[in-house]
Amino acid sequence: MEVHAHTHTARKKWTHYLWEFLMLFLAVFCGFLAEYKLEHVIEHQREEKYIQSLIQDLKTDTANLQVYINVRKEKRILMDSLLMLLSTGKHKQSGNETYFFARQVFNGPPFVSTDGTMQQLKNAGNLRLIKNENIISSILAYDASVKELKEWDESDIRIRTTFREIGGSVFIADQLYKAMDSAFKFVRPTNNPQLITDNPIAINNIAFQIQYLALSCLGNTQRGKALKTKAENLVELLKHQYHL
Repeated sequence: MEVHAHTHTARKKWTHYLWEFLMLFLAVFCGFLAEYKLEHVIEHQREEKYIQSLIQDLKTDTANLQVYINVRKEKRILMDSLLMLLSTGKHKQSGNETYFFARQVFNGPPFVSTDGTMQQLKNAGNLRLIKNENIISSILAYDASVKELKEWDESDIRIRTTFREIGGSVFIADQLYKAMDSAFKFVRPTNNPQLITDNPIAINNIAFQIQYLALSCLGNTQRGKALKTKAENLVELLKHQYHL
């Protein structure tokens, strides 16, 4: 009788320990699942926050790109007019327009992307929060196009710098200065100012730079339009994917 009771007690203790182990394992496992679920929810909320912020940045880019496009369209028309005056010799009778157009060659700020959210996504490793590979590819493709336009803008600035360097050999500095008022608005002279030289080579060099700038303007206008379309398409893609 005593041996039987001792065996029964030992068996009871073994099953009791097994049960405690199972309960502890389930508690830890459930805690792990709850923590994983919470982390997943937090990451999803962060993902949506980044997407909403990115959409706002893209909308700002779209508005700025429209201004960028409009400025370059107008600038190209003015440069074509200036090129015609210089190439045909009509600048002598149309000095007011010649200086008015020439002053605006320097106009045309580059496009600056609103890329705060883009930089956070890339530099802080937050692109991992986005699970859709198509979304990631579209975001990176847009960023690459922004960089490409920036490079072309830098090329345009270099051409304008060359124009500035040789402009003094053709245009009277004081008259060119007066073609902009104190509010930084372009104004037409009224005294029909002339060029400082009639040298056809000097005038041709200026005309060449203007022609080069006009072509650069045309190319950047087209690139600006393409980038604006990409921004608009990306906004629609993000809205559709995230039901915004």
